[in-house]
Order: sequence, then C-alpha cells, then structure tokens
Amino acid sequence: MSVSKAFATASLATLATSKAMVGTNAGGWLVLEPWITPSLFYRFLGNTENDGIGIDSYTMCETLGAEAGNALMRDHWDNWITEQEIKDMADREVEIVRLPLGDWTLKPYGPYEGCMDGAEDKVQWFLDTCEKYGIKVLLDVHCLKGSQNGFDNSGQAQPFTWVDQNDFSHWEHLSANWIGDWN
Repeated sequence: MSVSKAFATASLATLATSKAMVGTNAGGWLVLEPWITPSLFYRFLGNTENDGIGIDSYTMCETLGAEAGNALMRDHWDNWITEQEIKDMADREVEIVRLPLGDWTLKPYGPYEGCMDGAEDKVQWFLDTCEKYGIKVLLDVHCLKGSQNGFDNSGQAQPFTWVDQNDFSHWEHLSANWIGDWN
C-alpha cells in the first residue's frame, strides 16, 4: 500500500471514530478589539485624534500611559474572564478555548511597557484554571510587532499597504484606520 493511500485510510478511520471538539474563544481579553469590548473605548467618545484616542491595544496603552493603562487592563483581566466563567464553560462541556495574545505579552515593547504588566501572570492563571476544569487551551499569537494586517485584531490598527493591492480582495477595504465620527 502506498504511503498516501495508507494515510488516507488512516485519516478516514480517525474521522469515523472522532468527533469535533466543543470550543470557544477568549477574544477581547488580552488583545483589545473594540467590537468585542466597546465599553473599554467609550472613554474616548468625543475626542479627536489630537486629544488622544484608543482604538486598539497599542493606542490604548499609548494614550493612557503605563500607569492608567495598566490599571485599566488589570481591572479588565480580573473581570472579563473569571474562574466561575471557566467552570461554567466546563459545565457546558467546552473542551478547548482559543486564547489570543499579543507578541508583547511575554516581552513588552513601546507603549506596552508598563501598560501590560501582569499579562504573563494572567496567561498562567488562565492555563492553570482551565487545566483545573479539564479544558484545553490553544495559545494563539494573534498580534505581531508592527501589525500583520493593519486591523485592531493585530494589536495596532494603522494604514497598511498590501504587496499587491490589485489582487487582494479579502476585505472590502484595504485600510483599518477607521477613526471617524461616532453616532
């Protein structure tokens, strides 16, 4: 039997006896996205760019500074996901949680320095608490320095130039610099 045929047979056998995992996402906890946690960003309503606006993790830290930003983040981390919520997930038979984190989590740089102090400890708490309730965790390095796509889910929304804009059609617009009037 060829290797590819043996692999296909083994894969079909695995599919026949396996089931999809029940999972969820811990988005908006360590990587801020205004559509997930809009209340964190209400403090900037009515501000202009000159006043300082937070639209993502980077600009939140940049605008608030290390001390105020860290106070906000620690309060958010402590209250957005609690042990009770992890227990509730286990009670609902959730088997895996995807945990998006920024590349700054273990080694802060720029405006993340000071602002994200304690993030590494919260990741460890999350891993330990999920293990306590039998939930697996998929660590997702969701953000890379300089932004991998220019959107807030990369940690830093900014104008972004794609290598070949004529062939890029994933999103209907090419720029995530969405600051505008609020209504």
